[in-house]
Amino acid sequence: MVMLERMWNIMDKKTSKNWDKIRIITQLLFLGVFVLLFLTKRLQLWIVIFGAGVLVSVFFSRFYCGWVCPIGTIMRFQTWVYKLFHINRLKTPEFIKSSIYKWLLLTAFIVLMLMTRMMNLKINIILYVVAAGVLISLFFEEAFWHKYLCPYGTILNITSRKARLKLQINESKCISCGLCQKECINNCIVTLENKKRSIENKDCIMCHKCQVVCSTGAIIYKKQENNIT
Repeated sequence: MVMLERMWNIMDKKTSKNWDKIRIITQLLFLGVFVLLFLTKRLQLWIVIFGAGVLVSVFFSRFYCGWVCPIGTIMRFQTWVYKLFHINRLKTPEFIKSSIYKWLLLTAFIVLMLMTRMMNLKINIILYVVAAGVLISLFFEEAFWHKYLCPYGTILNITSRKARLKLQINESKCISCGLCQKECINNCIVTLENKKRSIENKDCIMCHKCQVVCSTGAIIYKKQENNIT
């Protein structure tokens, strides 16, 4: 595990400016797998991929959300189109920010999955979840889905809290420009009292966009520490 961390950190330093390209390729590959499973009527096998994502999150944070999830991939394209035409989407409603809603949605998701299996119903819950995420993001910012509604995100929010590797901001290098905060699609970068920025890792979907735009190299992906100096 230590060797794997060292290899990842070396790759992280060498490719920090190419994260977008690497991530896009990975997302498109997994989107292709998702479509293939759908066309061959084996979409339920996607649960295996998500399960692997859950295991990976224990060590590498919410890698599934930013690099694998088909919903996130489609949302990236939507966001690109909206930026191209300068279209603003609605912000997340304040009342939905209560954690009770995401737990209710997760419970409903699990119950529906079990019911379809037990009753042998030909209803593909996974496909409906994807459709819901895409539809909601047509009108609301991405964070509305990623942070407060997505059942997969709620599970990964739990499993990634003690992740071994996380994106972190070195306060001594942070110049308080706010570029990372503006670029964060999941609104998980907050402003501290000293105007420096900090990442709320439980909500970070590992897209690395903040790292790409940081002009001082203050954002690094490494083993979790209490304070980065």
